Amino acid sequence: MGEETFDKILEEVGNTGRHQHLLVWLFLVPLNFLLPWIPLVPIFFTAAPSHWCYVPRPADGASDLNSENWKILTIPKEEGEWSKCKQYNVTWNDLMELDLSGNLTVLAPSLNKTYGTVGCQAGYTYSKEDYEETMVSQFDWVCANDEDGPQLLSISIAGNVVGTIIFNTLSDIYGRRPSFFGTCIVYVTLGVIRLYVVSHAALMATAFFASTVFPPILELSLIVVLEQVSPLWRTRITATTFILWTAGMSTLPLVVWLTRDWRLMGLATTLPYALFLPSWWLLPESPRWLMSQGRTKETADLLRAIAQRNNRPVPDALEEKVQSLAKTAKPTGYFDVIHLFCHRTLFLRTVLLTVAYTCNNLVYYGLTYNITNMSGNVFLNFFLLSITELPSNFLGWITAETFGRRWTHSACFVLAALTSIAAMFTIDEIPWLTTLLLSISKLFVTTSFLIIYLQCTEIYPTTHRSVGTGLSSIISSSIGMSTPYIAYSSTYRKWFPYMIVTAIAITGAISASFLPESLHAELPQTVIEANDFLKNDAYWSYKGKRWSCGGFKKRKGQYPVKDEGHVNPTMSETNLDNQ
Repeated sequence: MGEETFDKILEEVGNTGRHQHLLVWLFLVPLNFLLPWIPLVPIFFTAAPSHWCYVPRPADGASDLNSENWKILTIPKEEGEWSKCKQYNVTWNDLMELDLSGNLTVLAPSLNKTYGTVGCQAGYTYSKEDYEETMVSQFDWVCANDEDGPQLLSISIAGNVVGTIIFNTLSDIYGRRPSFFGTCIVYVTLGVIRLYVVSHAALMATAFFASTVFPPILELSLIVVLEQVSPLWRTRITATTFILWTAGMSTLPLVVWLTRDWRLMGLATTLPYALFLPSWWLLPESPRWLMSQGRTKETADLLRAIAQRNNRPVPDALEEKVQSLAKTAKPTGYFDVIHLFCHRTLFLRTVLLTVAYTCNNLVYYGLTYNITNMSGNVFLNFFLLSITELPSNFLGWITAETFGRRWTHSACFVLAALTSIAAMFTIDEIPWLTTLLLSISKLFVTTSFLIIYLQCTEIYPTTHRSVGTGLSSIISSSIGMSTPYIAYSSTYRKWFPYMIVTAIAITGAISASFLPESLHAELPQTVIEANDFLKNDAYWSYKGKRWSCGGFKKRKGQYPVKDEGHVNPTMSETNLDNQ
């Protein structure tokens, strides 16, 4: 963009001042604490409490039998556990002929042999130990209908895919603010409606439409803030959102434990989003997006407001500078995804970002579904698995700023692969070590997840940032529907899931290594700039900090490199020494 860039103007009006602090603390912080509740609370909606056949007691004659004895006489055991879907084909008259005065347990073999078993005839009894009621217990989604719970979760994931297409595309056409506001309206409205519909079709439909807001609500909120802050803040803010995600995810089991009923937990995790409805009047539109639309007067007015809020002087000839930049930033056509494939370099980077995004998704959820050997309280287990992600957020923040995005991303995949391989050899011998290794592997892939979000923001151009991130997310979510089958492959060989995860992680490491190093680089505004963005960097270049006796030091003359607009020359030692 010549000598003048949008980042320069933003720096003049303030890119780390009061305006940015307000965006982070009043908008991004509370929102990202609540965000994990959207995709995760359906897991508790569809939780299946312990259950067995409901066998009505006769009005008279069984009063001397407590509930445990009645269960012994009516419910068979399968592999040492009470059957969930079968009962003895026996009547009270049949039981009256037996001697019920002794140890009733010894009667079980004769009951099974003499009368056999049948499916539950009068419904089911559900344990109240963990939940008062879930969707499963209310609608009897067990036994012959046990596929309804997974079906609702699958339909919710399908909603994620469709919502990403709709909201991310709308955000590039109509703006970040109205699209974000739209996600809040949809979730608050349909999120409540889904709690009170009763038909199967209505339950599935409302679950689908309520789920369309995620992940767009996450991506849009991050994009609108990252487009208004200093390059030095991007990693900090992205890492902060991940830390808040972990905090919200760790709090969710407490909310569920306190409410215990799926409708109450639904209200508790949906209504707080109504607090963000005033964002239509309070949240500023992204000035980068306004400029990309050629709306130069609105861009200049917003930049003046930012300068005033940050107590900075308004730059001279501000509107003229914005108009000059808008001429190069304004795209030639619609902001559709096709433009990302019209230029060779940007096409390859779109593919690489999407592959890396998908590999992150598959490895993360593949590992999550495999950590199934933990026993104990369901809420405590969920909390423990959630809180293990906290160190990864700090690790991603530090390493991405110290070593750069590219090599950190690739290294995390490699380490996740190595720990998965190690877990293959401890499956049967040392189960607790297997869990530990999988937790470590999950830590590394959570770190890489943070970095791929950052790279999508920094590599896709402003005009196509939402739709580009949305494309990667759509493909990742679509392929991610197969992650349960990674865990299911253990029915053939116990080590299959670990081998699959390792292969996916290696694929991710390779794809991540070919992405450009965008550490502290100025964001590309247009498709042309994104195609030229850091185009001349060598594959083996390194832009992170170097180790010296005093610790890690920033490389001399490293930031920013201004040759050819956004294009950095190859970061060879010779070039660095000549700067």
